[in-house]
Amino acid sequence: MSSPGAVTTPVTTPVPSPDAPAGRSDRALGPVLLTLAVLLVLNSALGPLGTDALAYPLPDSLLNQLIGLELVTVLLVVPVLVTAAVLALHARPEAATLALGPTGYAAYMFVQYVVGPERLAYSPAVLLHLAIATLAGVAGVWCWRGAVATPVAGIGERTRRARVAWLLLLVAFVVARYLPVLAGSVTAGPIPAEYAEAPAFFWTIVLLDLGVVVPLAVAAAVAIGLDRASAGAAWFGVVSWFALVPPSVAAMAAVMVVRDDPHASVVTLAVTTTASIAFAVPAVRAGSLLLRRALAQP
Repeated sequence: MSSPGAVTTPVTTPVPSPDAPAGRSDRALGPVLLTLAVLLVLNSALGPLGTDALAYPLPDSLLNQLIGLELVTVLLVVPVLVTAAVLALHARPEAATLALGPTGYAAYMFVQYVVGPERLAYSPAVLLHLAIATLAGVAGVWCWRGAVATPVAGIGERTRRARVAWLLLLVAFVVARYLPVLAGSVTAGPIPAEYAEAPAFFWTIVLLDLGVVVPLAVAAAVAIGLDRASAGAAWFGVVSWFALVPPSVAAMAAVMVVRDDPHASVVTLAVTTTASIAFAVPAVRAGSLLLRRALAQP
């Protein structure tokens, strides 16, 4: 059976020339992605991972989680963004597709940064986080349009079914994590203890996961199943996002264990690490094919 990332019959749609208007648009995306990468590094340098110059009115458990998240941002997300930016500066149309994951990651995370801390006073941190969330959102829409317009190789029916099944598995994984929320909503149970002092953070994540991530992943599965023009972009966008966000959750769990956080869980660390490795496989495979195609062009 074909794997989720397998590619078969090529389409005949020509790749746009770098000298065409689309090429100029690709180049213009480069500085935007580089700016986003710089802002992400700046935020990490000023936050709890670096100088701790930005004040975060959060309990220690959530600060530990932010440190883990920032490690993934600097070591994984920023390099992918920079790679996509370099490709964009060379007018490679693959840049937009490659940047779907990191721009989606940044938008997802920095909505939480803006809303989660429950600040009672104005703060320069909010301006920085708002700028990152907005820029990531704008860049993400830009990248989506470019990715949909970028020719991709066709896939066989078996591979199409495998991709749909994989995306639905990702949806099931996310929903399964919130079974306690669904059950607690019936019994009026308490939210997790580590979020009790900052409930806005918890509910923001619930909203993003169940209200945004799950519907978009289902929509991507439908686009692939119906062989829409957006199927290739939808596939890469979802799998690349899942290759970035679960590792950040695993890193959060790891930092909590290392720092003897009272809410640390070795089981959570094991589950999220295993999931991160499994979820990375189709994204790495698809990303490798994308980069090889980009580098093969003159």
